[in-house]
Amino acid sequence: MSGTPIHGDLEGIGRDAGSLQEISDQQAAIMHSLGSTLEALAPAMRGSAGQAMQVVGEQLIHQGQQFSTAFADHSQKMSNNAHILSTADSDGASLISGVANLI
Repeated sequence: MSGTPIHGDLEGIGRDAGSLQEISDQQAAIMHSLGSTLEALAPAMRGSAGQAMQVVGEQLIHQGQQFSTAFADHSQKMSNNAHILSTADSDGASLISGVANLI
């Protein structure tokens, strides 16, 4: 490490976490809707095309759920990190204030 201080926008981290979750929810809903549409089309198709449509629909729904879960996990971790960093920042400011009062 170079010893260079790290600066971060703690409020920004919290906002980004919420935005990630919102995007994830929207993306999962779109994939679920598309997957359901493809599954609904499957009976109208004959032979292997219908089966393939059914499989693709199921895969889209499954992938949407996996992406949503992964994004939710990342969003939660970002929120936790923002809280930890904010608490540490407040503690550090309190310590600095205490030292300033001694001078």
